[in-house]
Amino acid sequence: MAPKSREEIEKVVVNAFAMLREVDGKARTEILEAQGWAQLVFQHSSKLNTRLKDYFDWCSGLKEESPGDLLEEIAYLLFQCFEGVGNTRSYQSYAPQHDLVVDGESNAWIYLMHYLHLPISGRTIVVECKNQEDPITDQQFSRLCGILQNKFQDLAHLGVFISHTPATGFPVKGKKKRALSDSRATQALFHAKTSKYVVVVDHEDLVNISKGISFAKILESKIREVEASTGINLEFAENWEEILLPPHLAKHKS
Repeated sequence: MAPKSREEIEKVVVNAFAMLREVDGKARTEILEAQGWAQLVFQHSSKLNTRLKDYFDWCSGLKEESPGDLLEEIAYLLFQCFEGVGNTRSYQSYAPQHDLVVDGESNAWIYLMHYLHLPISGRTIVVECKNQEDPITDQQFSRLCGILQNKFQDLAHLGVFISHTPATGFPVKGKKKRALSDSRATQALFHAKTSKYVVVVDHEDLVNISKGISFAKILESKIREVEASTGINLEFAENWEEILLPPHLAKHKS
């Protein structure tokens, strides 16, 4: 029986795209980067829209709330809006730093990996939230690179900062200078060595998401901007221990 509802049609399309692993790379890229497909894997939720509004109210001084918890909650809800998302776990490496680890096994999640230029063998995404007035430092950026390289070597190929501020060394909008420095240089060098990506979703990106731009499209755009360069040796010397999701995140778990 032919699918009739939008949900049934989208399921058929996602399942078909999951088979793209059999298609040659050039054709796969042309199909996946066609405008509009990102909407199949990311759907805004009312909870996300509400918390984004709370975030902007906090930025404007209209709302008092723990900014760290608020940003972590937005990060959690962003990834929960991906179709086919599986487990979302919380890790604590040093107080009060919390990191989220998101993965999936469904056809929709496999399609997302294709869309984001990621190998389907590593279906995990590592997320770190930063609520600070200063840009993300090179040390902080290198830490997430180290986590991907040493703790999730075969499992994850993407690390994402959800941050109130951008990272050091990244181009400033409106300026032509694009010299690699600080975190931006580490981003390029790390990708050159490992073929993995670490990207930053900052305040400006959250504004765009609130306006309806797909989070998947933003991630894909940032991944495309990562330029290969020479390698760099990264070390990771932290002990990680899996913990229960904090209450402000666990309340969203179905």
